[in-house]
Amino acid sequence: MKNIVLAIALIGSGMSLPVYAQQPASDKQTQLTEVPDEIIVTSRKQSDPAMTAFLSGDYETAEIEFDKNAFCALRVERNFRSGVESARNDSIRADLAGNINAPQQPTGGQGGAGGAISLAAPAAVQVTGINSSDLNKNSARRTCENRGFQVYMKGLSQLELGKTAEAKKTLSQATKIHRTLYDAHFKLSLLEYQEGNLEEARKELKKLKKISAKCKRCVAKPEIEGQVKYLDALLQ
Repeated sequence: MKNIVLAIALIGSGMSLPVYAQQPASDKQTQLTEVPDEIIVTSRKQSDPAMTAFLSGDYETAEIEFDKNAFCALRVERNFRSGVESARNDSIRADLAGNINAPQQPTGGQGGAGGAISLAAPAAVQVTGINSSDLNKNSARRTCENRGFQVYMKGLSQLELGKTAEAKKTLSQATKIHRTLYDAHFKLSLLEYQEGNLEEARKELKKLKKISAKCKRCVAKPEIEGQVKYLDALLQ
């Protein structure tokens, strides 16, 4: 029975990507606009070496390429945080410099002279160094966004290669980056079940149910409900 379950997991990863991976970008934008409580992680439909390799069945290349995508996305995230931090520090320094160079303000009071204190905001500081295009000069076709999704796809590639132990760690990492990667939780539950870890499998099912509850009208709702129903029957 456990072997059958794992086979289902592998077939599911190779033959049909989750809804959010298949959905066109324009449709996703409409979905996010219409449903403010949408929490399912979405990703633009990729067309890069990683996805091309995965869809063609070259899972060894896909594993490597998705790992490179994830690292590139991490660099973009770090670059963005660094740029924001730098902009904040520059703004603070500008405020301090403005206070030091400003003429002494009168204190006012009954016998003092009146004086208006300027409340003008400091000049805007441009955040630089957060454009991922700089990271893509030598790899123009690489996807450097949505790190959780790239890690998730790396995990699916490992599943297809039979690297179940590595896939388990990778999928778990993906859910830590984006907790709403429902298919990662589903496959983790199946893997835990296969290894006889029923309590861990139920924990993943519980997380999947929470995602389903929040995904009230999202496009992935039928798929998530189907996964929940399957695991409920399996783990009862």
